This record gives sequence, structure tokens and C-alpha cells, in this order.
Amino acid sequence: MILYHVFSPYQLLNVIVYKEFFHKGQVCYILLSDNIKKEYPQFMQMEDLFFDKIFVYHNELFCETENRNSTNKTFGKFLTENNINLHEFSEIIVESRYSYFESYLVENKCKFSCLEKASKLISTPEIAEEKLDSSFIDKVLVFFGINQKIQINKNSAILITQDPSNLKNMSFEEYKKVYQLIVDYFVPAETRLVIKTTPDDLMFYNHLFPQTTVVKKNFPSELLPLVFTEKPHTVIALPSASINNLIGYFENYIRISTSFEGDFNITHKYYCAVRLISELFEDYEIHEINSDKLLLENLLNISENQLGRCINTVKNLSQVPDKSILIIDDFNRGTLPTSKEICNFVESVDKESIIFFINSNKEYLFYDYPNKEIFESIVPVNILHSSIIDETEQYPQTLFIYSKRKDTRNMINLQKIEKTLNNSNEILKKDAMSEEQLKIKILEGILEATEKRLEHYIKLEKELREQLD
Repeated sequence: MILYHVFSPYQLLNVIVYKEFFHKGQVCYILLSDNIKKEYPQFMQMEDLFFDKIFVYHNELFCETENRNSTNKTFGKFLTENNINLHEFSEIIVESRYSYFESYLVENKCKFSCLEKASKLISTPEIAEEKLDSSFIDKVLVFFGINQKIQINKNSAILITQDPSNLKNMSFEEYKKVYQLIVDYFVPAETRLVIKTTPDDLMFYNHLFPQTTVVKKNFPSELLPLVFTEKPHTVIALPSASINNLIGYFENYIRISTSFEGDFNITHKYYCAVRLISELFEDYEIHEINSDKLLLENLLNISENQLGRCINTVKNLSQVPDKSILIIDDFNRGTLPTSKEICNFVESVDKESIIFFINSNKEYLFYDYPNKEIFESIVPVNILHSSIIDETEQYPQTLFIYSKRKDTRNMINLQKIEKTLNNSNEILKKDAMSEEQLKIKILEGILEATEKRLEHYIKLEKELREQLD
């Protein structure tokens, strides 16, 4: 006999598939946390359908215990009351690492093995068609609430939403803005949007994105390749274990970085930087330090750019070759070179190299007081945001681009960019600036950069005084 243990729907799918592959025809029992019972009231259907016997324990009993000994005693009592003799099983497979059950097994020196990522076997078409019977796949889909395939268009993109409980530091408006930006930048107008929500996600997606197919059925995302009438070409998601299991199935795979949730407003500056690169500097190698690399690569490869290029991460400035584009940001100061090191590097680069300072947190890393001369080789790029609803609602964002060549700086200044963000109700514009406007923008930059640097020195002096005291 085989005994499985699972804690979540993802793990449940794992062991169902694993059993079909490796223990088909054998007597198999399953031990479930009542988390599964809450999410799938139909859980008892699995008896005879997939497993020979099901046991359910109440997770709250273990949350109330104070230490390992009491956990051990509580699980031992549960096993006794349910006539479960672990020595009767030829194999015990624990899907959930660091669970109460695993703790019990370790404490009592019971042999067991761990299972990971078996669910990928069912979502990989080649494996599923060769190894899994179609009737078995149908049973799995029906158990998870998919009685018939979901009707979608051929040209569709799936957006997998995040569990709201993982976004505790975000307001409702910020949460809404994150998804509006993702759709505006990564879902072309001609693409039909399909949104797969989590069970607790209450966002009104149909109102935010009209003509959208919202899938509210509660099934593991690993089943997405099997549930639609047509194969979607793109999958988009914030980081999760499930999205990693879908790599390779869809034509396009857009993974949003973990930092995006807190820094989503940097998207506009990154987009303008990428547009300038794609339209003016297509033959350049691209390097980055301290940027949201995933965001840059996603923007480089959206339909309007389609550069199909990777970005090289460098750990120090000496790794940047001649005739390169270097993108530097400042939203995580801890991993950055000092301003002095950056200024020395900027002065030493060849004439063909171009440096984009995104300046998300307005740290002005390229400025080391009082070296104002560096601004002579910098062109400010002003991005104006205007509301579609009310044109008087406007605000600017600025990034700075360094080049020793005046013709390159002029070319950057003259390049126009415009993008309408229909879901965010904004229009982005980057227009050419006159000589006078450029001078004003540079003077504003010098003033703000000087203030930032002085604040930095004041803070350092205060810290030194405190250490001396």
C-alpha cells in the first residue's frame, strides 16, 4: 500500500498525476489537510476515482499546539483514532515539505520520500498524450470543476492574477493599477484577454476590462493548457510556482518580477527607455545594473518592439564593453556602485557608449557634488502623463541619458514617443525640447541632484557623530 500526504490544491494535482504514472493499479491512500476540504467540498469523489481511501485532519489542531512534542502527540492521536498504521505502507510520499505530518515522520524515524512538480506531467502535451489516458485527463478536469472546455478565441492571452492575501501592502487602487498597467503594456488591442482569478480575488475584472473572459473556476493553474477550446498564445503572471510549471507550453511567457508590485510606476520610464533603444540603437549590446531586468526584457519583446534580445547583467562597471548601452536604476541602492564610482566610469566610457539613468528614486547617481560638468553630456528625457478623461491632469517623469556625442544627444532629444494607455486612462508623450527647455530641465536636475547629495552627506555626518558619541 502507498500513502500520500498533501496540503494544497497544487499538491493534490501533483499526487493524482504521480499516482497515475507510477502507482496505477496499486492500493493508494491519501492524507489531506482540511484546507483541501474547504476548497473542494467534492473531495470525497476522489475515493475510488483516484484513491482507495481518504483521511482528513484538521489543520487548526496543529496551529494551536505550542511545540514539537505536542504536535507529535496530536498527530499520533489522529493516526490512532483513524486506525492508520504507518508500518503497513510500503511507501509514504509527502508532497508538502516542512508540514506537521513530515515533522511527525521525522520525529518517529519513519521513512518517506518527497514529491515535486509532478503536475507538469499533465500540462505537457507530449507527455500527457503519450503516457496518460484521455479518460483519466477528463476525470481530473471534471473533479476540478471543468465539465467542458472553456470557449476562447485563437488570439488570446491569459492573465493569471495573484492571491490578494499576498498583496497585503497594496491598497485596492494600487492593486487595480498593477493589472491595468500589465494589460496596457503586454496585451495588444487585437488580443482577446482571458483572466484566471484565484478563489479569493474579488476584483471586478469585467468592469475594468470589457470584452474579457474571466475564468473563476477553482482549479490549479497547471491545468490551463488543457481547459480551453483554443490554445492561447501568451500567459502573463506575477511570480508563482504554478506559472513556472507552464514554461514551454505557450508561445509567449511574460513573468512579472516580484518588485513590480511595489514599483509598478517605473514602467513608463522603462517603456520610454526601451522605445528609444529599439528605434535608435538596435545594433547595440544592452547591459544593466540594479534595474528591473524582467520588466526591461518584457518591454523589449512586446509586439511594437520585437527585438528578441536579452539583457546582460553586470556586477561591476568594469564588465561593460565599449559601444554598449548601460541601463542603471536606483530603486535598490544597496547593490549599487557609489556615485563617485559611477561618475568616474561615466567620464571614462568611449564615445559610442550610451548610459540610461532611469532615476526611479531620484538619487541622481551620475552626479557627485560639485561635478556639474557631467550635465553637459546629459540629455534629459521628459515624459508627460496626461489623463484621457481630463487633459488638465498632467504630471511629468524624467530620465537622463548620457552620451559624449552631441549628435547622439540631439537624436535622442528629437525622437518623439507617444503611447495611449486605455485601461489606465493615460497618454504618455515624449516630445523634442527646445534649447531653452533643455537648459531649464538640466538646471532643475542640477538643483535636485545637489539637494539629494547634500542630504546624503548630512545623513553620513550625523551617523559619524553618533558613532563618535
